[in-house]
Amino acid sequence: MPRTTFIVDDPMTRNAVHVLSRAPLETVLVRTNDVRGQIEVDPDDVTAKPRVTFEAPIDSLDSGVPLMNDVMRSDKWLDAGKSPVIRFALERVISPATRTPLADGQPLVLTAEGTLELRGVSRPVAVRAEITWLKKSDSTARRLPGDLLHVVARFDVPLPVFGIDAHLSAQTLDKIAGTVQVEADLFGSTERPQVGGDMQDRLAKARKSLGQKLLGG
Repeated sequence: MPRTTFIVDDPMTRNAVHVLSRAPLETVLVRTNDVRGQIEVDPDDVTAKPRVTFEAPIDSLDSGVPLMNDVMRSDKWLDAGKSPVIRFALERVISPATRTPLADGQPLVLTAEGTLELRGVSRPVAVRAEITWLKKSDSTARRLPGDLLHVVARFDVPLPVFGIDAHLSAQTLDKIAGTVQVEADLFGSTERPQVGGDMQDRLAKARKSLGQKLLGG
């Protein structure tokens, strides 16, 4: 089977990235549903140089607290003004170490190494992922057209290596963890979704309304 490309771009914005900070005095969960990317893989051997990239705009990250969102986007933290997008790219699969095919509907666990670009800094991260290939069917069509690839990837992000250490005082560390946990839950599809004009307008209005809400408008 030839290499297959899965597009990560759900017009219904059901893909998600969650960021969890669990500190002694506070637990914070930040999320975004504005995630786009691409996955290229050989279904006959997922270890054969797969390519995975996805990104999310920092302005789409939402903690549920407008003031916290403003602080999170500031130059002392994620610095959205200079680096407005967070990017991830897969570098290599570590395990399994031998030829491994995908099987329809069968989850496959991987360990890998990727590169995270955050705040203008790129650093390696260790990744744990579960991927499931779902062949096109009447059931999958209710989610997205074409064959689907469901990816749930988890990795830890130590904030100091991305230049945030100077802003993590002893008092702040009681409320914000020095290392946060990231989970990306994404569906890619081999066919780009076709969305009618009316639905496109409704989705655009919904995204605009959400953006204004996140910005406190």
